[in-house]
Parts: sequence; C-alpha cells; structure tokens
Amino acid sequence: MHILLIHQAFVGPEEPGGTRHYELAQQMRKYGRRCSIVASDVSYLSGQQAVTKTKLVSEQDCNGVRVLRAYTYPALHRSFTWRILSFLSFMCTSVWAGLRAGPVDLVMGTSPPIFQAVSAWLVALLRRKPFLLEIRDLWPEFAIDMGVLRNPALVWLSRWLEGFLYARATHLLVNSPAYRAYLINRGITATKISLIANGVDPDMFTPEAAGNAIRQRWQLGSHFVVTYAGALGIANDIPIVLQAAAQLRDQDQIRFLIVGDGKERAALEVQAQQMQLANVLFAGPQPKSAMLDILAASDVCIAILQNIPLFRTTYPNKVFDYMAAGRPTLLAIDGVIREVIEAANGGVFVPPGDATALATAVLSLSHDRENTRAIGKSARAYVVKHFNRHRQAAQFVTLTQELAQKRTKTSRARHVTKRVFDLALAIPAMLLFIPVFAIVALLVRCKLGTPVFFRQQRPGLQGKPFTIYKFRTMTDTRDAQGHLRSDSERLTPFGRFLRRTSVDELPELFNVLKGDMSIVGPRPLLVQYLDRYTPEQMRRHEVMPGITGWAQINGRNALSWEEKFTLDVWYVDNTSLWLDCKILWLTLAKIFQRDGINRPGHATAPEFMGNP
Repeated sequence: MHILLIHQAFVGPEEPGGTRHYELAQQMRKYGRRCSIVASDVSYLSGQQAVTKTKLVSEQDCNGVRVLRAYTYPALHRSFTWRILSFLSFMCTSVWAGLRAGPVDLVMGTSPPIFQAVSAWLVALLRRKPFLLEIRDLWPEFAIDMGVLRNPALVWLSRWLEGFLYARATHLLVNSPAYRAYLINRGITATKISLIANGVDPDMFTPEAAGNAIRQRWQLGSHFVVTYAGALGIANDIPIVLQAAAQLRDQDQIRFLIVGDGKERAALEVQAQQMQLANVLFAGPQPKSAMLDILAASDVCIAILQNIPLFRTTYPNKVFDYMAAGRPTLLAIDGVIREVIEAANGGVFVPPGDATALATAVLSLSHDRENTRAIGKSARAYVVKHFNRHRQAAQFVTLTQELAQKRTKTSRARHVTKRVFDLALAIPAMLLFIPVFAIVALLVRCKLGTPVFFRQQRPGLQGKPFTIYKFRTMTDTRDAQGHLRSDSERLTPFGRFLRRTSVDELPELFNVLKGDMSIVGPRPLLVQYLDRYTPEQMRRHEVMPGITGWAQINGRNALSWEEKFTLDVWYVDNTSLWLDCKILWLTLAKIFQRDGINRPGHATAPEFMGNP
C-alpha cells in the first residue's frame, strides 16, 4: 500500500517542528507500507527556504521516507495577505507534485492550513483514490476565536470551505477526542470519524539523561531549567512566560529556555531585552533530533496557549514529547490535555493567561527537585502506555488499509463489469471472425512464411508480463552479416495492409479471453520501456491493457510518446463503461479512415528512449 500525504509544514528529524507524520511514516515502513509526502520547500516556522531549490518540485530522501518538496512563495511571515498568497502557491504546486508521485492507494490531506487539504482533495479526485482528511486544528474556528479572521465574507467563505471538504472526504481523522465531538455537532456521521491521538515514540527519549552538553553549551550549569519548546506565534502566549520570568528574576537558580521560531520571535526577543530578563535565553529553532538533549537538560517544561475556549479541545504535540522525556509539564492550557496530565500525575496545571500562577508553580517545583523528577517518571509511564506511536501506527495502517480496500471493492466491481463486457464482445467476435482467421492465417503462411502468429512478452496489469498474439506482418530477411533488416525493409505490402486495416491485431482476442487484456485500455508496449517511464507515465499500468484505447482514437502512432502517455493516464483516471463504448465506436471510424497508422517518416513506431 502506498499513501500520498500533502502536508505543507512537514518536517523531518533534522528540522525544527513536530514530527508526527515523519514518525508515522517510519513506523509504516515496518509494516511494509510506503508513504510519500508532498511538503513545502519553505520552513513553516521560520519562513525561510528549507531546501535548496532548482526545480518546481524536487525529490528528497528523509531517512527512507520519500519527500517531494514543492515550490512555495517565501512570504509566510510578512502579513496576513502575503501568508495567504504563500499558502495558495503551495496549493497549486502541491497538486502538480501529487500527480507526479506515481501510483498510490490513498491520498491524505491535513489541516491546517486548509488550502493543502484542497490540494489533497483535488489530487484524490483526479486520481480516483480515497481522500482521508486529518483535522489537527479546528480551522477556521481557532482563527475566528483569536480574532485573526474577522471579515464576515471571509468567515462565511472559510466555513463553507470547511464543510465542503468534510463532505467530500472519504473519511476524517482527528488527533483529539474533542475534535470528534465538534465534528459530530457539525452533523458529520460518527462512523466517518476516527481518532488517532497525538502521541510520541518513547524510544526517541532517554529520561535518565541529564543533557550536560546542552547545559554547558548554553551556560545553564546546575540551574533549574524551565523550557518552552515550540512555535512562537500569537496563539502560543509567550508574553505570559516572560511575565512569569520577570517575577522570578531574583531567583538566581532558575533559568527560562525558549526554543523555537515563528512570526512573533523577533518581537518577543525585543520584549525580553526591554524587560531586562537575564534569566531568559532564546535558543532559536532546533531540529527534532536536538530536542532529545534539550529536554534532557530541562527540569520542567511549559505548554501554553491563549485563554480561548476552543484551545481546550487540543492535544499539543509538545506535551507528549515532554512526557516521553520524563519531564513534568507546566500546563497553561485547560480542557482535554489537562485531563491527560492529571490522569498521568504528569505535571501541574495553571490557569491560562495567569503569569503569577505560572511563576508560583515554577518556584514550587524548583524547591522540590526530587518530587519534580517523580512527576516526570509518572508522566513517562503514562505516555508509554496510552500515547505510544508504535500502537498508533498500527491503528493508522489498519485505518488506511480499510479505506483503500473500500475503494478496491469498488474497483473490483468495475473489474467484474469490464470483464463481463469484454467476454460479451470477444466470444461473439471470435465466432464471427473464424473464416477471417482461417483466410488471413493461410495468406500469412503463403506470403510471409512461418510462424503465422507473432508472439512477444508485453507488460500487462501492474506491469506483469504476458505473451501477446498478433498476425505476423514482417519477413525475417537478413543482411549479409546475418542481421535482421530494418522494419521498413521487412514490412511487405501485405503486412502494411494487415496493419492499415488492424487485421493483424485480431489474435489479441485470445488474450482477452485469457484475461491478459481488455477490449479497451492503454496499448501494451515493450517490457524494456518499464524502466524508462516517469512515475506518472507508469500509471498507465493501473488498468488492464487493451486492443484499442483512448490514445488510439486520438492519433494512434502519429502521436508523440508523451502525448500517448498523457492520454493513457487520462483514461486510467476516467475509465467507465460508457467511455469504453465511446472508444469502441470511434475505433471503427478510425479503422475505416485509416488515420494515424504510422508516424510520418517511420514504418513502425520509433523506440521510446525515456524522458529527457
């Protein structure tokens, strides 16, 4: 099974940010599944170029996970308008990348930002594959509650788009139980929603580690280190952390470490300087691989969001990382994540927006480090048991397999219908053409010699080879050195007549009866071409090859190879019984018109040498 995920903010372990999807992709590999990810070439946190770009879409290997980096206009942090422009640029280029990703079984989109979910829906529609939509934030409700989205027309349009995507998704995946309740209240059927919570791979963290290298690097010594790790945006309410640090400026044993990046980082650093907070260190963005040591160097960690009702529905990634590292969480977020921390005895809840309560909690924990470590151990044990990425990956594989199988059942029904259609045409045609077969076979034997039938290995469904049967149209004449002469020299007038009238292809009805071919489908080409196709061109093998096809009625051999393959893939994405009937009818017209039999200047089709 091959899953295509479109995720603008995807990051690997060597980049700053949450690695939920990277971890799931790595776990899926253990189950023999593949995951290709279409991501931005611009860092979602910093807004800077994440990779060196030379093309619209470039391919990257992220420790065995295939990542297609699509061009994104680098304007994420300029203004709201420029941010939308950046989102829209990725929406366009990610569709192109998604269509180039090769054969897939399921297309997955994730939100926010919502625009990439539109890309995933469109790719799934064009490829006729199931569309799984993951809800990681309640967009646009979060933006509306925060006051970021206020224009009535934009609010209406955003809610319409949200409903549009929910209705068209094959299935919805949420990472918080509160999101499930929200969707049901929106009228979504409960059976259409699955919960695979945010979680963590506990094997990535060593709770016994002390992070001495980090402490030495940032001159933290034996201080009580309070760490915030994550995005530095408006929603994250970091000014409250700075206010708490200001109240503890006289507590020389306490240091605040702020790790991350975002639109508000520069303003927050200026604010800390103006407040003369010598006990606050901004460490900037750090890759996920470095976070293991950073959290090991921490004594307690902060998770904080603005005091907005909808934020009570969220499961922040960072909390599960904190817990896996064996560090207590100072939680300034109410709601479902508070229930997790309290059930785990894994931290201390403080009211959101209350700097004094936060400062008091920090001071209390710093005075009892033994209890602080005990809380961290309890958090670790709970997250290993309840939010383990290994088990979540198994759930994800099961879910995606079920969705792909549902589509497969539909495809099987289409296959059965097409098979009945093929037999209903092939059997009468074989009986009808028995006299023609006998006459042509005799003429081939007299004019061209033996064998009467041309046999050759060709790639069929999914590229599996089979033996194709045709009437012979060429002689075996050779030059003085014993080499076969050119096609044009060996193709006799009689052979040209057979090709011009398509009579040479009548024996392919045997292939239809055997189930190697269909009446209608992309023409089976040479086996050696398989290694020369692009992933998109390879999609022509997602359906059974045919005697005639969409390319045959739109130019046949007069077309370039690229034009043929484009038409073949279009047929794969639009196949239907009605289309097959249309192709058959137009094929008869083409036979009588004798159009496109050869490309000008060629007796037969030139060899396909691959793509430049």
